[in-house]
Amino acid sequence: MSQLSDEDQEGRKRDRLLLTLERLLKMEALEVKAMLNEMAQLVAEVLEAEKVDVFLYDASIDILVALGTSNTPLGKRQHALGLDRLPLTNGGYIVKVFLTGATYLTGHLDQEPERISSMVNTEGLGLRSEMIVALDVNGERRGVLMASSRAPDFFSEQDLSFLEAVAGWIGTVIHKTELSERLREEAVQRNRRMLAEELLTMVAHSLRGYLTPLRIHVDLIQMRAQQQKRGEDIHDAVAVKGVLHRLVRLISDLLDVARLDQGFFYLKEQPVNLAHLVRETANAFETPDIEIVVDTPEEVMVIGDAERLSQALENLLSNAVAHAYKKTLVLVKLTIEMNEDKQMAVLTVSNRGPAIPVELLPRLFQPFVKSPHSRGLGLGLFLTHRIAIVHRGTLSMRSADGDYIQFALVLPLALRYTTESKLTASLSDSGDKDEKDISC
Repeated sequence: MSQLSDEDQEGRKRDRLLLTLERLLKMEALEVKAMLNEMAQLVAEVLEAEKVDVFLYDASIDILVALGTSNTPLGKRQHALGLDRLPLTNGGYIVKVFLTGATYLTGHLDQEPERISSMVNTEGLGLRSEMIVALDVNGERRGVLMASSRAPDFFSEQDLSFLEAVAGWIGTVIHKTELSERLREEAVQRNRRMLAEELLTMVAHSLRGYLTPLRIHVDLIQMRAQQQKRGEDIHDAVAVKGVLHRLVRLISDLLDVARLDQGFFYLKEQPVNLAHLVRETANAFETPDIEIVVDTPEEVMVIGDAERLSQALENLLSNAVAHAYKKTLVLVKLTIEMNEDKQMAVLTVSNRGPAIPVELLPRLFQPFVKSPHSRGLGLGLFLTHRIAIVHRGTLSMRSADGDYIQFALVLPLALRYTTESKLTASLSDSGDKDEKDISC
């Protein structure tokens, strides 16, 4: 039987590569690592390579890790020798391709002036031919795709073009898989949140029914203690009333979450001296371990719901005090700043405490998000953020540099009124109602 010509052999190889690409495109990418291993094996078979690897970069340890490797003897040996992890500090051609994006092809690796890694050859892999192409995911360099053989001059330019096409496909699939995983995780979190909110709302409604008679009994105990001049009992009654007040606020927070999800939030708008409200609220949060330093002008007027603004201030101060190191200061500063030709009241609350985990920062103002050392429910910042929005303001984190944390509440400054009668007439003329239903 006559042998095939070189042209026919090249044609058959080209057909094989195209068929393999079709098979790759039909692969289901349900889990990244399993997909990468299956892909590496398929590419190794069609290229007759002794090893194919997909190295992805792990920024947390500055290492390229072979998350996908062909199920071939050389691939197994690589993992057995621990050569599936390549620190960027090792240098070499794999790292160079990752950093520069330039493709690499050689048939005489043993003669190259810069070897991929001394370990690769000294540990007995004996590689001679190598192809390496950059692996990008959604425009971001994420790793490299590599095919290896112990035979010299094993891979062709056609093989390199095929590997580049495979790398492009892998990047697309990884991107889609990560998006799908993110959507699944968001759906799970949404369902958990809905169930948590439903349960907590039911509990909050039930608890509210017990609080009224409890507060009445505590008031009676305090009144009798005052009449009989029992100092310790008066002190205890005041302490219990303080706990009840915080419990009432917690229940209100839980019910507010439900109101926000239903799309409405009630505001009773009126002129509010934010400076006075800040000083009054800060005094209630100072502890023997945490000193609160307040810096405000005498008067900073805004139009808003005094109770809701107080709720926002309490949440910010409670958060700062709870997460501040002992024997440190919580700094509260109120200033007036210009923002896009508008005067704004800017309140900053700063403390030093444990750093907020980086992974929580994008979700910091979502409900039930809290750091590992937090003892709350993760509602304070969420509600404060929404209170800021319905007051046509903003809440942001201005600094999370190490252990220095600062939140900024920015609210529109009210017009200055000279007399109370002018203020009443102005509000009346504007048609504003005392109570507004503001959609979030």
